[in-house]
Amino acid sequence: MAFSGGPDSTALSQILLYLREIIGFEMALFHLNHGLRGEEARRDENFCISWAKDKGVPIFVERQDVMSEKTAQRLSLEEAARVVRYQMMREVAQVWGASKIALGHTMDDQGETVLLNVFRGTGLQGLQGMKFKNDIFIRPLLAVRREEILEFLEEEGIPFVEDSSNRDVSFLRNRLRNLIPVLEKEFNPQLIPALFRLSLNAQKEEASEPEVTVPIEKKGALSRTPLSYFKDVSSPELLKLVRSFIKEARGNLWDISRGQIEEVANLLKKGKGETSLPGEFKVFIRDGYLWASPGSFFLADVPMWSFPLQLPGENFFPDLGIAIRGNWKGEERKKTLQFVDWDFEKCCPPFQVRNFRNGDRIWQGGKEIKVKELFSRQGIVREWRKLIPFICDREKILWIPGLALDERIRVRENSKQILVVSISWL
Repeated sequence: MAFSGGPDSTALSQILLYLREIIGFEMALFHLNHGLRGEEARRDENFCISWAKDKGVPIFVERQDVMSEKTAQRLSLEEAARVVRYQMMREVAQVWGASKIALGHTMDDQGETVLLNVFRGTGLQGLQGMKFKNDIFIRPLLAVRREEILEFLEEEGIPFVEDSSNRDVSFLRNRLRNLIPVLEKEFNPQLIPALFRLSLNAQKEEASEPEVTVPIEKKGALSRTPLSYFKDVSSPELLKLVRSFIKEARGNLWDISRGQIEEVANLLKKGKGETSLPGEFKVFIRDGYLWASPGSFFLADVPMWSFPLQLPGENFFPDLGIAIRGNWKGEERKKTLQFVDWDFEKCCPPFQVRNFRNGDRIWQGGKEIKVKELFSRQGIVREWRKLIPFICDREKILWIPGLALDERIRVRENSKQILVVSISWL
């Protein structure tokens, strides 16, 4: 389960420990240090480790530089933290072999989520808020009020830590949290339970509707659906199809508004154009298809370029909008979602970053293959091919971020000099 050391996750961990004695199941904790609150974050991490040790429960602790992810992925700080948190939880669950990930969301969290979505002009989807079970994630405390959690902790004499960022009004949710007592006083003292019932009603309404799915073809990191699939449907049906397409291609609908779904629907009505969704997720129309790209390729709109690289070291390219860093394994570094380990002794300095050239090859599957073939397999459209940075030494292409690493420089058991190379947005 996700364990921050705060009241909600601490209460949930204790409740699960009680249930484990009755039902009998394996349990582990996961704590993520977001790298945002300095000494306080280290205090929380130490508390979680001590708690787990005291209870005899294994704990996985990860540290991530969320601020770097915010910049690299061009997200809000809240969204970047959520993206990193959920990604790390899935990775740890897979490593440990967990079948469920328990989250400590409460009825108050649900009410805040629904109300935030209302203020954004949500549709039925946003009114549903969070679900008790969604994929491998479960929320056992979703019908429990926050005040009940605090009462339980006090009665049991259970310690927990307070996150000072929950009082930071620069975050939208915290401002809303301060507004709710006013709304309860002026309009409805049972506002949170009312919003909770609204979410359940919306979920029931959705469950009664036939599920709409869109056939998606994967082309490497891209997804596409023929435009013909969206023809001759009503406007409400088109919005459902677009929502399904985005959810399937993107993996979730976090921070996707109805207006953005309507924008994609308008592209389909015009039969051309492109748009960007939160998280640098791009949707565009080309060659008779609606395409979706996760934005994992670092695009720089320059016709032909090549620049020297200092590795190890930090390299900034404002004209390209990217930064490339290299650090020896074990050194402190800002890790991004795009990083690889190299066997430095297999490289032939000096290094450079450049774009695609006709005839480029890279070592994959035990042989050299044409990069053009790799582009074709991965669904990289022709117009994008010269926009992707290639990191090279004087003899070969070493790494095409998001696509391929030359197998000859992969780290092996006998590798002595390991260089960690990352690429991020400026």
